Amino acid sequence: MKEVLIIEDKEIERKTLKTIVSEIDSRARIYEAKDEEEAYAIAMKTTIDVFLVDIILHPEHTGDQAGAEFAQNIRTVDKYRFTPIIIVTSLYDSRMSIFSAVRYYSFIEKPFDFKKIRKTISEAMFYQTENADDRKYIFHVDGLLHSVKIKDICYIESRNHKMNVVLKKERFNIPYRSCKTILCELDSPDFILCRRGTIVNVKQICKVDSVNRFIYFQGMEDYLEIGPVMKKEFMEKFRAGIK
Repeated sequence: MKEVLIIEDKEIERKTLKTIVSEIDSRARIYEAKDEEEAYAIAMKTTIDVFLVDIILHPEHTGDQAGAEFAQNIRTVDKYRFTPIIIVTSLYDSRMSIFSAVRYYSFIEKPFDFKKIRKTISEAMFYQTENADDRKYIFHVDGLLHSVKIKDICYIESRNHKMNVVLKKERFNIPYRSCKTILCELDSPDFILCRRGTIVNVKQICKVDSVNRFIYFQGMEDYLEIGPVMKKEFMEKFRAGIK
């Protein structure tokens, strides 16, 4: 399933672009943002496969290029170094520095040429985003950098003011960080909270005893208890995650 973020201040044009993306791929998950702040929040919470970015997001401000600045900044985020960015503009000029600085995929001129839009977006959506299974998470352990494949992490729990990172054949402690921060950095729907201070990888779970509130992991003797307050939310997310 492709995830597309449309950043456009005009609602009519946002809806037009959303309709076109839906016609190209009815399964695509489409996000809308009217300005750069909304766009940043969405891009950090999920992994976007294609950006459609209007250069001018605040037309009331003379010389505004907030969309262009967003595109430049998003390129500094590791996971978005090569993600297709399609520039939407009525000001296209190949000599504009923004186009080379951003390494844009293509551009869409206003007023819209619908045939060209469909072709451009269709091509960009064929781009394969980095496989989540191959991504690594880098920890600082005793002053050294330690990286593990995200898919290999079974769970992470808070213990004695540190975070205990557990894999099948390895475990180590890292300085305490909030679960919210770690979940954002993992950037994977496979990781969910099962109780306060404990994150589990649903892909590593072999069985859940919902009556007694226990979680069991593949190839491990470890088990965790689901917090009573979080049981309902955990079970909903767990069922959704294994579908």
